[in-house]
Amino acid sequence: MLDAQRLDDRPPDGFLRIDFDRGRPDPTFNSHVGNLYAKRGEKGTRDEFVLGFRVHRHMCNPADGLHGGMMMTVADLVGTMGGGTLVGLRKFLPTVSMTFDFVAPAKVGDWVEGRAEVVRQTRSLLFTNIYLTVGEEKFLRASQIAKIPSGDGLAFGKARLDRGEAGSSPSPPR
Repeated sequence: MLDAQRLDDRPPDGFLRIDFDRGRPDPTFNSHVGNLYAKRGEKGTRDEFVLGFRVHRHMCNPADGLHGGMMMTVADLVGTMGGGTLVGLRKFLPTVSMTFDFVAPAKVGDWVEGRAEVVRQTRSLLFTNIYLTVGEEKFLRASQIAKIPSGDGLAFGKARLDRGEAGSSPSPPR
């Protein structure tokens, strides 16, 4: 279903599908929620790391709005992947704490983008604010604290961008 769904996603130019499973025989949680895409922009800009996806019916609640659990999952990924990218960390960052403010609903067919901004980085913690938007409208605000593992930790390179998608080919998330 997710491969067929990819045809309906119509990601904007520059977005490439994230392959979270990378050849594993059993899909992980991230692959079950739907196709997620990322693009990399110029360092130091708000587009340095952007995660995006098209809202499909299976992601919605009975009121036809994007399910809060989907919003929280995506915000968590934006905080750890995007925040880690912004500070140059190439390792898995486990979430310690998150808060969410649900501002408005997203609907089926909307293209959602998520961006992180780093609030502070210490030796062992990364603090980020995350926003999910449709166009310029913010519909979710989140705050996250992620643990920065000591040593090498689990390399973030486990997820990769699927180069088979149309559009430009930014570097994979770091």
